[in-house]
Amino acid sequence: MFAIRASYRGRSRRRGSYVRDVAEALGNSPAVLSEEVFGIEDFVCVVPGPEEAGGVVMSLLQAGDFAIGIGAIADQSAVASEKETGHTRHAASAQELDHEDLDADVYSAEIQKECMGAANRALGEKQRANMVSVRIEKPGPGGVMAPGKAAEIGEDIAAAFTLLAHVLSRRTKEGREATAMLRAGHLQSEAAELVGITKQAMSQRLAAAGWQAEQAGWNLAVHMLARIDELPAE
Repeated sequence: MFAIRASYRGRSRRRGSYVRDVAEALGNSPAVLSEEVFGIEDFVCVVPGPEEAGGVVMSLLQAGDFAIGIGAIADQSAVASEKETGHTRHAASAQELDHEDLDADVYSAEIQKECMGAANRALGEKQRANMVSVRIEKPGPGGVMAPGKAAEIGEDIAAAFTLLAHVLSRRTKEGREATAMLRAGHLQSEAAELVGITKQAMSQRLAAAGWQAEQAGWNLAVHMLARIDELPAE
C-alpha cells in the first residue's frame, strides 16, 4: 500500500476548485482506495500497490503544477501482525474473531494511516512542482525512517519519476494525445484511425513524444516501488 500527497504549486486563482476536481477525479478511479483534501492546495490518495501508485503519480505529473510525496511502510506485514496479536487477545476470550473483518477494518486502516503520515512527511514545504520525493518508514508510530536500503530505493524511485517528468514536459499537444491513446490500451493502428492520420504518422508522433522512454521509465519506477515490499522492518 502507498499514499501519494500532492500540493498545488501553480498560480490559478481558482486553485481550490481545481485541486478538488483533480482529487475527485483520482478518487473515482478504481485504482484509488481513498482520497482526502487538506485545505486549499493539498490532497492525498491511498492506493493498494506499485502500479496504482505509479499511475497516480503519472497523472499528477501530466496535470502539472503539483509537488508530489510518496509514502510507504517497510514490512507492512509487521503492522498486520501487531494488530492481529492485540485483537486476537481481545476477541479470543469472547470467541468472536473474524479474520476477514480484521483484514479489512484493522490492518488496512492502520496501514493507510501510517502511509499517509509518511507521504505527508515526504513532501517538503519548498518542493517545486513536478518534483517527486519518497519516504519509506518503519511500521509503527513515530514516523521513523526505515533503515538500510530504504533510502537508496526511495532515491531511485524519485529519480525515475524525475526522468518521466522531463519527458512529459517536452510533449506537444499532439504527442500527449497520441500517448494517452496508447496508455488507454489502443494499438497504434487504432489510435491513428481515431485521430485521422496514417499509422506511420502516428509512429512518428509517438517517437517525438518519447513514448519508448516513458515506457522504460514507467517500468523502472514500478519495479522500484515493488522493491519496498522486500524491505525488512529492522
